[in-house]
Amino acid sequence: MMSTVTARTLIWTPVPTAQLQLRLHRAGRGPALLIPVESGTVALPVSATPFSHVFSVARGCQRIGGRAFVVRWNDSALVGHPVFERTATGWGWGEHAEVYRLVEQTNPRGLIGATVLRCVFTLNRNRREDPARQRRVAPRFAEAFGCGEEQMLERVGDWRLGGPAALTGLLEAAGRADVARVARLIDGGHADSWVGRLPARRLGRGAVRSGPLAAMLPVVPVIQGSSTV
Repeated sequence: MMSTVTARTLIWTPVPTAQLQLRLHRAGRGPALLIPVESGTVALPVSATPFSHVFSVARGCQRIGGRAFVVRWNDSALVGHPVFERTATGWGWGEHAEVYRLVEQTNPRGLIGATVLRCVFTLNRNRREDPARQRRVAPRFAEAFGCGEEQMLERVGDWRLGGPAALTGLLEAAGRADVARVARLIDGGHADSWVGRLPARRLGRGAVRSGPLAAMLPVVPVIQGSSTV
């Protein structure tokens, strides 16, 4: 059954928030809400932004800090991407049909693009079951998070479980319990009002650079497990 919960997105980078805010603004990457965490910064792009634009912000984070991780999820599926300079690995958690629907929901395509997406998912239906592929993917997650490969191999191998539980399990296994706490708050809708204050339409880099810093890339703290939002 298709999820009825709106898909959410999150970007993590080890870059300190103040540095990330200034550098993203200078590069025209945004808008996004920035949340400081012990391990760096969580960035939340504008709600309903196509994932291609979200990934552009994640790429900006990676170019600033060398590492970044971007994820999209709903109540039954999860797709995570360690981001590197030239490549981005993707891995899905949840039933195959649910992962497909999540990707389709977060990056709408025209008729040709939708047909290509269906073909790709059909051809790759069973690839997550391949242990050799899991062993190739896990080190990419480990590199992005700066954690051990074994922890990531275990999480990659547990691909049948999707949704919020898969996300927090992945983050905690990667040693990012601080980001997992923020993800739970996001999943509970605690950041929605702040994200809703960001410019609703997609902006070009020039518009982000020329816009007020506090409007394009506002910072909202998370204190003792509860958000100020």
